[in-house]
Amino acid sequence: MTLRFLRPPVHLALLAAMVLLVSSCSSSRAPREYPAGTPQQKANEGSPKKAPPVESSKHDHYEYTPGHPAVSGDTQPTEDEQIEQSLRNLKQGKLAYETPAKMEMGDSQTVTARIGSEQVDNGALTQGLGQNGGTVNTVGTPISVTMKMTLKSADFDITPLSSEEQLVGGTKPTEWEWTVSPKHSGTLRLHLDAAVELNNVSRDFTTVDREIAVSVDPVGAVEGFVQNNWQWILSTLAAGIGLAWKFFGAKKKESAGAA
Repeated sequence: MTLRFLRPPVHLALLAAMVLLVSSCSSSRAPREYPAGTPQQKANEGSPKKAPPVESSKHDHYEYTPGHPAVSGDTQPTEDEQIEQSLRNLKQGKLAYETPAKMEMGDSQTVTARIGSEQVDNGALTQGLGQNGGTVNTVGTPISVTMKMTLKSADFDITPLSSEEQLVGGTKPTEWEWTVSPKHSGTLRLHLDAAVELNNVSRDFTTVDREIAVSVDPVGAVEGFVQNNWQWILSTLAAGIGLAWKFFGAKKKESAGAA
């Protein structure tokens, strides 16, 4: 059957169906491009555009949890951490010390210790030591700007001749001295201790133990015995003189009676 034999209302119905089919096909295609400046292009430009999704990372944000320190790149070290870091940064220096080789009872001698920085050579560090027959030794030791030197012993009477705490640095060594007197004879011990000072905290780094042979001087022993026992000696002499007087008095009487 051809269109020319259809009635006008049938022609209109077929035409409307064809228009609907064409419009449905065109709506499924890509959006239409409009020339720049047209009302449709301006409407498209004014519509908001969606930003592409951003991948989240668990390291992009930190939350503070009570009982745990907050994560921060500007965390200040504690006082203990500062001291430990300062100890690791200590410079290396040298310690020279002179102790008596031997002593006698009643004798007093001087113990000397010197600390020098890396700028002090061994010659300047030990200059003048050992001239009185003492034993000189040198060891390495960490140093700080302020240091303490102590000398201790249960076998000696020790008198310090210099300040316990002194500054260390420059091209000259720092010197400590003590006078030591033995309390008894035998093999006696001295303990030398070098300590660094950091933030009002002392830390022992170098310790030295020395043994000194102390003998008895016969003349000094007699003098010491007399000084310590003069009252007993006088009373003993007085008693002896009294006995001698009585003995000779009795002998004299016997001689007179016999005559």
